[in-house]
Amino acid sequence: MVHGIIYTMIVVPIDKAGRIVLPKEVRRYLHITGGDLLEIEMGPHEIHLRPRLTQPAQISRVNKRVVWDAPGSSASIQEIDQVIKQIRDERDSRIASIPI
Repeated sequence: MVHGIIYTMIVVPIDKAGRIVLPKEVRRYLHITGGDLLEIEMGPHEIHLRPRLTQPAQISRVNKRVVWDAPGSSASIQEIDQVIKQIRDERDSRIASIPI
């Protein structure tokens, strides 16, 4: 144990396609789920895998375009509807404030 951190050695096989499966205990301990991203750091004779800490998914407007920012996941119909309603409300508000 180093500074309160427990290091554990786990051996996993690599399949013919070069894939590994992270054991359920590892995924639970690190709060990793399907679609999450891992960072790979390589050294001369070693690799380190680390969960990529990302912000929650966001739908935003960029240059008049709606952008879904969440690598590895998809937007729900409710999220898309919410953003479309927000964009329409902003547009209607701008139009209402324009003097004729």
